[in-house]
Amino acid sequence: MTAGSGSGGGVTRRAERRAATTAEIKSLARRQLAERGTGGLSLRGIARDMRMAPAALFRYFDNQSALITALCVDAYDDLADALGVAVQAAQSDPAAQWRAACGALRAWALAEPSDFALINGTPIPGYQAQVEDTGVAAGRVVQAVAAIYVSAIAAGIADPARSDVPPLAAGPTLVAIYGAGELPDSPVPGIVVNAWSSILGFVAAEVFGSLCTLVADPDRLFEAHVTTVMRGMGFQLAPRR
Repeated sequence: MTAGSGSGGGVTRRAERRAATTAEIKSLARRQLAERGTGGLSLRGIARDMRMAPAALFRYFDNQSALITALCVDAYDDLADALGVAVQAAQSDPAAQWRAACGALRAWALAEPSDFALINGTPIPGYQAQVEDTGVAAGRVVQAVAAIYVSAIAAGIADPARSDVPPLAAGPTLVAIYGAGELPDSPVPGIVVNAWSSILGFVAAEVFGSLCTLVADPDRLFEAHVTTVMRGMGFQLAPRR
């Protein structure tokens, strides 16, 4: 019996072929999204490119929504990995970690605009991501940025009381990520969501909009925006010279 061909714990050839085909389907789907936008995904087009019958794709994904969900999970995981690398490089300074996370988001979005659009851009017609399907992957991103802010508070370099964000009830995604009883009764969740949404908005304006035609140096504007957001989170930053 050859290695990997039996049931002794190795990956079978059939499993390897299935994984390779699944990866090819997702790769072609990403290419369609990059070339045609969020409304341009076509299972028939993917099947044609792979020289398969359209019905054969349903052996790998139950429907188009299942394929989109898999792409969303991959995008969240890729972003979370990029944030993790950036934060680790910033070592133990929470302020530097927050700046690094914001910069990593921007770099990832500019390098992977179709993936950014998939999870933060125009909704795909007829598709609605379900928390139970994408919540774990999306939660990795939320938990990464929330952990930085919690560390900043513990280190005494950020004070939620300096923020204008009030305590807010958590939405279903946060409840699914943390559990209803684990979220603090404080403005912290709202501050993190407000801050990250602001950074996402800037990046979206750069990826999709006309920001680069409005200012000559978007890099400097982004750094200033991050600083402004941090002050709104209650970070104690030295005044600009």
